[in-house]
Amino acid sequence: MFNKNHSFKTEQQQRKDRIIRFLIAIICSAVIFLIFSLVYIIVGDLSGGSDKEITETSVEYTVEIKDQSGVKNLMLFCTSNDKSSMRFLSVVQINFDDNTYTICSFSPNEMVNAGGTFASFFEHYQSGGAKQLQTALETLNGIAIDKYIGSTDKGFKNAINSMGPLILSFDEQISYRSEDFSIVFIEGEQKVRGDDLLKYLRYCGALGDEGLLMQSQTIGIMFSQYINEKNVSRCDNLYSSLINVLSSDISVLDFKKSKNIFRYLEATEFQTDCIDYFRVISY
Repeated sequence: MFNKNHSFKTEQQQRKDRIIRFLIAIICSAVIFLIFSLVYIIVGDLSGGSDKEITETSVEYTVEIKDQSGVKNLMLFCTSNDKSSMRFLSVVQINFDDNTYTICSFSPNEMVNAGGTFASFFEHYQSGGAKQLQTALETLNGIAIDKYIGSTDKGFKNAINSMGPLILSFDEQISYRSEDFSIVFIEGEQKVRGDDLLKYLRYCGALGDEGLLMQSQTIGIMFSQYINEKNVSRCDNLYSSLINVLSSDISVLDFKKSKNIFRYLEATEFQTDCIDYFRVISY
C-alpha cells in the first residue's frame, strides 16, 4: 500500500524547483538591499539638512549696556548683633554724569540736630531705626538718600563671604588689640574675608578722622572689586543671598529695574573720591 500523501517528481522537475528557489532568494536579497540603501540615503539627507539649518541659524547675542545719568546716594551702616553699638556709617554718592564714587564716612557718635532732636547718629538710629538715621544724614549733608543697606556683624560677614574675599594692600604691618577684638595684617597685599574686613573697618573707626577716611577708601575698593563681570552675571542669585542677611529698602522690583545700572557700573571705569563732608553745616 502506498501513502496517498506522498508525491513523486522527476529529476528534471526537482532541478527546475531548485532554480526557482535560487532566483527567489536573489530577488529577495536585492529588494532588501535596495530598501536599506534607500533608508540610509533618506536619513543621511535629513541629518545633513538639520546640521546645516542649525549652523545657518546660530546667532550670538550681546547685552546692550545703556548709558546712565544722574546722581544716586546710598547709605551704608553696620551694627553689632545686639544693635548696642554701630560699627560704621557711610554714604556712597554714585554720579553717572562724571562716573565717580564720592564716599563719606561718619562717626556714629557725631551729634546732629534732626527732627527736633539733638543726638548722635547712633542715638537717632536707636530711636527711629534706619529711617531716622537717614533723616539725620540728610540734615547734616544737605543731600537726599535714595536707598540704604544695613547689617549686623553676622550679616556683614556673610555678605562679604558670599561675594568673595576683598583684596587690600597695606603700606605697613598693622597690629591692633582692644577689649572686643584684635587684628594683625602684614605689609603688602592680602585677601581679606568677612570677619577680618569687619575688624579692619572697626579698627579704622577707632583712629578718628584719619580712620574715617580709611573706611571710605575701603568701601570704595569694595565697590570697585565686587561690581565685576562674575557677580553681575549672577546678580539674581547674589541678590537672593544678600537680601536674606542684610536689611534694606531695596525691593525685588527696585533690583530688577537696576540691572542695567549694574551692567553700566561693571563696564565703566569709575573714579573714587573720599571726602570729609558733602557740605559744611554751621549751627
